[in-house]
Amino acid sequence: MTRLTHSFSSIKMFENCPHRYYHQRVAKTVVDKGGEASLHGERIHKFLEDRLKGVTMELPPEIQQIEPTVQTIQKLVGNGQLHVELELTLNESLTPTGWWDADAWLRSKLDILVIKGSDAYCLDWKTGKRRPDFSQLELFAAQVFAHYPEVETVTSSFIWLKDTALDKETYKRQHLSRLWENVLSRIKRIEQSAETNNWPAKPSGLCNYCPCKHFCEYAN
Repeated sequence: MTRLTHSFSSIKMFENCPHRYYHQRVAKTVVDKGGEASLHGERIHKFLEDRLKGVTMELPPEIQQIEPTVQTIQKLVGNGQLHVELELTLNESLTPTGWWDADAWLRSKLDILVIKGSDAYCLDWKTGKRRPDFSQLELFAAQVFAHYPEVETVTSSFIWLKDTALDKETYKRQHLSRLWENVLSRIKRIEQSAETNNWPAKPSGLCNYCPCKHFCEYAN
């Protein structure tokens, strides 16, 4: 059986359609080259990464409206630690490891992480419609707790660029077992499908955007 690795996006892919997950991540018979929206999101993320790292001092006109938010983040950092596009990886024992290490099992890339003593602030840029999935914030908080043992509180936020809006939740280390219970139960369902080689299609409005649409009987 192919050894599976996981991330928030791969978990969502499985839940949206196990059939696509199989072809893209197990059999690897298709490659998702990304559409215009994903390419736009990558470009915007790069602009914001460079701005926060000080590579550039100004944002392009298309996202200039988010500059006050960038300045607020810079003020939040203060004398704390700022991490941009931070890669965090755990093995199956939920112990930190390297992104490309042989035991890498669960990967998360954080757009922004600010560490200030026992407090951490995790922020994720969103370029699409405002549809918050707080399970992503939960996973990111669990990753931060695993990698930074001094942190007791994580405030995780989505920053919606189109709406200049914010959704956030605060998590305490004392509730860490609950966070992992949710994440691990979802991963368990993926691994059960792998054990039984059962990858049913799940038709939805996403079918026409799927890289499997050329051969899947459920695509229009």
